Amino acid sequence: MNSVRVLVIGGGVAGAACAIELRKRGIEVTLAERDPFPRIKVCGCCLGGAGIRLLEQTGVLPAVRAVSADTHTWRGYLDGRLIEIPSGDGIAVSREHLDPILIAEAKRLGTDVLQPCEAAIVDTPSNQVQAKLGSQVQPFDCVVIAAGLKSGNVGGRLPWIETPHGPFGMSVMATSTRIDRGVIYMACDDEGYVGLVQLDDGRVDVAAALRPLLGSSKTITLMQRVRNMLDRSGVDVDLDPIGNVLTTPPLRRTRQSGNGRVIAIGDASGYVEPFTGEGMTWALQSGKEAAQLIDTCRLDLLGLGERWNQHSRTMLATKKRTCRIVTTALRSRTARQVAARTLGIFPGIARPLITQLNKA
Repeated sequence: MNSVRVLVIGGGVAGAACAIELRKRGIEVTLAERDPFPRIKVCGCCLGGAGIRLLEQTGVLPAVRAVSADTHTWRGYLDGRLIEIPSGDGIAVSREHLDPILIAEAKRLGTDVLQPCEAAIVDTPSNQVQAKLGSQVQPFDCVVIAAGLKSGNVGGRLPWIETPHGPFGMSVMATSTRIDRGVIYMACDDEGYVGLVQLDDGRVDVAAALRPLLGSSKTITLMQRVRNMLDRSGVDVDLDPIGNVLTTPPLRRTRQSGNGRVIAIGDASGYVEPFTGEGMTWALQSGKEAAQLIDTCRLDLLGLGERWNQHSRTMLATKKRTCRIVTTALRSRTARQVAARTLGIFPGIARPLITQLNKA
């Protein structure tokens, strides 16, 4: 069997899932993660049926369930109108818990985990990739970029393309005495949308996608914008933030996913706003399928990038298109009003959408 040495840069959901699958296939893996764990990430913290099945295939579902809260209902507030829909069996788990569980499984399978460790690509000759890990430069047969939205342009090899004035993400942990366990809350209006869910330890994950403000409006804090949106929508919850508010770069970032022996997975490959927890599911799936492709391309890793470009365009095309339609509609007042009236009378219309998003 042809020997392959892979570097994964980033130890989040996508990177760890990729390392786990590579090790299951007998491939040598080094994973470099810049930050020590546990860490807080901008994340909605929710996984639906597809994500749960992927966790099971990865081998970590029992450990994740032990630190998760079950979810069963989506409660939407569309311009103040309440819509409640069964969301199917799901879980809410913080990245503080999920990421270390995935990394521990990667280590157990034999991944060489370097953490904390800065990693960067130095050169890409045709027969290998030279990467700097800390102060040392080492050769690898291919490199997987899994460092999220804030990953760089890989020395110009994978430049970002950004949509001007696109929304940005924010999240914060909070406490609340008035939130129902097992319910995913979502409030939508002209400002954007904000989601809430209670975690296993009682904290509330607050995650939002907000439009950028201009001029004097910039003086309002992000937490106040979230509170104002919840108040306008009629969401009766009290939120007391814990820790700092985290933000992301613009959420509408895209780029080519591969170039030669270098590929990008998860959010590092481009971002389409997820809906009710699809982000982590996409990360798990892209990590697993990238590892499968590397295994298939052992004898032609120079062509890995182009094959990953082709594969990644179709891998989640239907789900991402569905989420793009939904999130775009949420920003239209007319669309929100029509959806609220329709779902209020015919809630069953939402079932095909939920079924589609929950497919593995």
